[in-house]
Formats: sequence, structure tokens, C-alpha cells
Amino acid sequence: MDAARLRQLFVFANDFKEGDLLVGGVTDEAIRDEAREALLAMRVGELRRVSFLEDGISDALDRSRDRRHDEDLDPLTIKRLKDILLAPDGPAFARAHRVSLPSEIIAAVIKVMTNEELSSVARRIFNPHPGSGTTIGSPQHFGSRIQPNSPGDDEEEILFSILEGLAYGCGDVILGINPAADDLDTIVRLEQLLERVVRQLDLPTRYCVLSDIVKQHRARDHAKVDVGFQSLAGTSKALAGMVGLDLEGVVDLARSFAGLYFETGQGSAVTNAAAEGVDMVTLEARAYGVARHIQQQTGAWMIVNDVAGFIGPEVFRTAGQLERACLEDVVMAKLHGVTMGLDVCATFHMGIPPATLHDITERVVQRAAPAYLMAVAGNADPMLGYLTTSFREHPRLRARSGREVTSSMQRRLAALGVPCAGGAPMGDGEVVARLYAAYAKAGGDQRSDTSLIDEGRRRVRELGERGFDLGHGCSADYAAPAWVEARLDAIYVNARRALYAAVDDRVVRDVCPTAVCVSTRAADRDDYLAHPSAGERLRAGDERAVASLYPVRRPQIQIVISDGLNANAVNEHLPTLLPPLRQSLADRGYEVGTTDIVVRNGRVRTGYHIGALLNPVIVIHFIGERPGTGLNTLSTYLTYGRDELGRSRWDPGLDHSCTTAICGIHPQGKPPGLAAAEIARTVTRMMQQCCSGVRLLDSRASH
Repeated sequence: MDAARLRQLFVFANDFKEGDLLVGGVTDEAIRDEAREALLAMRVGELRRVSFLEDGISDALDRSRDRRHDEDLDPLTIKRLKDILLAPDGPAFARAHRVSLPSEIIAAVIKVMTNEELSSVARRIFNPHPGSGTTIGSPQHFGSRIQPNSPGDDEEEILFSILEGLAYGCGDVILGINPAADDLDTIVRLEQLLERVVRQLDLPTRYCVLSDIVKQHRARDHAKVDVGFQSLAGTSKALAGMVGLDLEGVVDLARSFAGLYFETGQGSAVTNAAAEGVDMVTLEARAYGVARHIQQQTGAWMIVNDVAGFIGPEVFRTAGQLERACLEDVVMAKLHGVTMGLDVCATFHMGIPPATLHDITERVVQRAAPAYLMAVAGNADPMLGYLTTSFREHPRLRARSGREVTSSMQRRLAALGVPCAGGAPMGDGEVVARLYAAYAKAGGDQRSDTSLIDEGRRRVRELGERGFDLGHGCSADYAAPAWVEARLDAIYVNARRALYAAVDDRVVRDVCPTAVCVSTRAADRDDYLAHPSAGERLRAGDERAVASLYPVRRPQIQIVISDGLNANAVNEHLPTLLPPLRQSLADRGYEVGTTDIVVRNGRVRTGYHIGALLNPVIVIHFIGERPGTGLNTLSTYLTYGRDELGRSRWDPGLDHSCTTAICGIHPQGKPPGLAAAEIARTVTRMMQQCCSGVRLLDSRASH
């Protein structure tokens, strides 16, 4: 069987998910049953001799695999392999062959398992970290990553989110923050903050700022970086699109870190047009193969997190599809020998309500036995704008699963007054205030315990009044207080409304001297939300209108404004952002296009398409994003449209790694006035260095 036919068989054999349609999948259950029957009869050797893709990742996966068991594995049919994994000695077989099984073979056996069979395998296979007692990934362990995100990278908000998480017994695996701003100064500042928290509270955990591995490598010159981070993918094209490196380039940088934290997610390559015709399950298996390869090459401490559900309805449209993906991904990671966690989550445009996500999370913990889950202050992440697992859910999930946090974290939290072994962590503001006092004392604060606890109470109260889910405690069985649940439901409703908002014509008239309004190829808003590619190119008539805007002289800089997922962000912040930016660019001598382009149903790649039509040096693209934070967050994507030889590189399929993003623009995060100044400075650096994205050096890094 040739590679093309095998790729088709693999996508047909999947338990259906929406993303399969983007790579030739079908909704016909009879066709899928027939494909699964064909796959069950195929032999391991027959499959592994077919190269799904000719790329660098395929080469690396082949090199890093232990071939000593091929003689025993090759005669097995996929049905026989499934039966072995389901048998009592399945875990022993998995341990013996976790470096031998090709990623595509692991994907094949997953496709022919029911949810119940996946659960049986997941609950019996574990890849623990070394150590005594309960360690990360061991059978008795269920831990968490504290994700203390802040819309403005505010250190007080981050600190007290961490303290609140600790008060619920969370954070034993890692403290991992997603920076709202991805510049070097912010990364360094947040690395230093996390290092202080871990050191001053003497926490037996790791910490990480989730920038890409290139920026983190630069940050190591200015701060201690404990754990390196990178999103992974199953094709070389997808990996290069995220970080601008091939796999061996990532490995080279990874060698400089003692710890590594990787994230994956079914559908990321598919939705970014980098799947190369391979289905989501197989690509996800290959991503775990990449993680296995990097760990072999580096010997570093390593965990992997699957961000299941973060992409949107074009990948998973139903709660059942999301739950299936979680089961598949955990089993595939475990069969690769990877210590695996989950972020059981949903973006607001998926339309999965908070209560439904609670139920999915409960089932996934019981059925998949992941090493850890995400943990945030309240179910709605205040910066990324999506639904995930709250701090207060974790004690209940631990109790119901019969598993616990690491022994070392249990001992340390008990010493700090937070019982986790046989006790019920309170998680209220009083515990947080006492933790704050301990943190401050360890940092050299000479005030009395009473004064520090009083200050902790005050700061927790103020953060709660500002809208953070901090200090509110919990009801029976760690349920959120009724008014907190009502607030979460209101956030969900408001986010759904924001998804259908439109850019206000009056705002456009006020801030744009001249503007042309155009539309993408999305038929309507629902089509735009369900099919991202429909929002990446202008419709034919509007293509011609844009292409004819400048018949004589094309501008250096073209401004594009898209509604994105939250037009309210554009309406709210553009009036205080665009005029000062326009003036600053003029003061610096740059020629900005006389006509701004306003896009209905636009995504980030729409800016690349407009760049291809107009060929400016730089496109500045404003887009509304992250509904659900309650802050109407605006982002700016800046792209330099020339290659190293000065030739145009504009193309709608341009890699996102070629773009510099300035995110979190709103008064409580990066105020529009400050954002305007940062955008202008970034444009200057882009002009000087003739690049953007991962190749663009921060001024601090270039010294």
C-alpha cells in the first residue's frame, strides 16, 4: 500500500471528529467501520515500512526508535497488538516496547479501540518520574500545573494566583505562566518572579514561562530559566510554522535546559494548513514521538501537556469529540513512554458550557488517569480567555480518583499549613494571606506576621473586587459559591455575544482618515467560526478592490483592522490606539497607507493575503481576540514582507513564526497608549533588522 492510500485509510478509521473533514475524512459510519476492519487486519511490519511523510520529523522518529524488537513486533496484526495491550500483561508489554513502537503504529491501534478500551489501557500504564513515595506520573499520583495568568502580566495578580492554587494543594508538577506580552523584558521579569516564589516558599516543583524556546534561550542570558518550553507538532512544516526551526534546531536549543515542558494538541497542524494530508490522531502520535526523541537526545526532566480543546469547533465540535480526543491522546503519550498531562478545556466559540466541561473533566480524570491537569483561579482563564479546570476542583478530583499530589509537595504544603494528605485544603483567603506572610518573610520583610497577614487579606480582597476569582473559598465538596458560578455563566454568555459583534462604522469613521470595508470568503459568522480557512482570504471582488487601492505608489506600511473573535475589542480600544500610533509612525518618517482596510470575518492570515495583494514592507494588523476575559482584548500582528534578499515573501500561507504579536491590549493589561509606543518601536526594529517574528531580536538581546 502506498503512502497516499494509507493516509486515507488512517483518516477514515478515526472515531469521527470535525477536524478530520479538513484532511479528507468522512461522516459516513459505514466507511469508517470498513476502514477500521481493514486496519485491524494489517501487520505492524507492513505499516511501518510505509513512510507517511518524507520530512525531517519522519527521519528523526525513525532514527530514535529501538529496532531490537522489530522481529517480534512486525508479524503482529493491529488486532493482535490491541489484544496484547488490553490483556493483564499489557502494561509490561508497553514498558518493554515504549521506545520500539513507531508513532504511526501507536496511532493505528488507538483508532480501533473503543472509549472503554482506551480507558482500560490508560488506567494501567504509567510513566513515573524517579524518586521515592508518590512521584510525578506514578500510579498513585494526580497533580496539577498552576497557570497564574494575568491579562497585564501583573506581578501581584500572578503571585496571589499562585498562592491561591497552593492553598488548594495545586502546583506540584509545575508553575507555568503564559505571558500576555512575549517580549524579552517580560519573559525575564516573569522568570525572576517565578524563581522567587519557588525559592522563598521552598516549593518542590518546577517553573516555566511559556514563550517559545528561541526567546527562552535568549532569556537565559538575563535570568535563571528552570524549564524550557515549546509547542510540538507532527510535521516539519507545522513545527517550522510555530518556531521557525526544524526538529534538530529545537533539539540543539533544548540541550541547554535541565527541564523541558512541551505542549501539543490534536488539530493544530490541521487548522494551520500544515497537516500534509495526515489525520489529527496520527499527527498527535508523531508529536509524542518528537517529545520522545528530544528526551532521548537531551536526557532532560520532561513533561508533556495536551491542550485538548483550545483550538475551536473546526477541530472538535461536540463534547463527545473532546472527550474522545483526551482519551486517545493520553493513551498515545503513555505508549510512547511520555509523562502526560491534560488541559481539558474549551474555547468560548466551541459552545461547550461550563457545567458540561466540569462533567467531561470528571470523566476524563477517572477514565484516562492523566498525570496532571491545568489549574487556574476560576474556570475562565483571565488572559487567554478559555474555560479549563479551577483550583477548587482539584481537591475533589483527587479524592474521587483516589490519587494524590507528590509526596514532596504534601510535606512542604503541610509545613506551610496546607494539609493535602488525609486532610482537606481550605483554599480560602485566610490560607492565602498566611502563605503571603511566609513568602514575604522569606524574602526579608521584617514586619510582624500579623501585619503581613493583614496585608495579604487586603490584597486578596482587592483582587477579588477587581474580578479575579481569588479569596472566595468554596461550598460543599469544593463547589464554587453560587454567586461565583453565576459570574462564570455570565462570562460565558458575554463571550458568546462578543463572538457575534461587529466593528462599529462610527469608530472606523472617527479613527481612519479613509477606509475600505471588505469581507473574507466566510459565508456568514457561523461559517467563519466553524471553518477558520474561510476567514483567511478575501472574497474575489474585494481582492480586486484592495489590489487597486494604490495604482501609482504602494505604501511602506499598511494598516489592517479585523473583527476577529471579538469586534468589541476593536470598537473599545482602536480610538485610543490608532491615532497616536499613526502620529508616531509619521514622526519616524514612515509612509503609512492612506487607506485603512477593515475586514469582516477576518483572521490573522487575512493580513498576509492583503500583504500579497499590496506588497507593502510591513502590515500592521489589529484584531479582536480572546472573548471571555471580560476585558475585550485587542492584539496586533506585525509582519515584515521581505526575505533576506529583499524579495517579497507575502503569501496567505506564510508561517506564523514570521509574525511578531503584541497582545493583551486593554487598559488593565497593556494600555492602548503604551501599546502604540511599543508597536512603533517594533516597526523601527523590523525596518532596521529587515525581519519580524522569531528572527526579530529584542534590543536588549542584541546588545
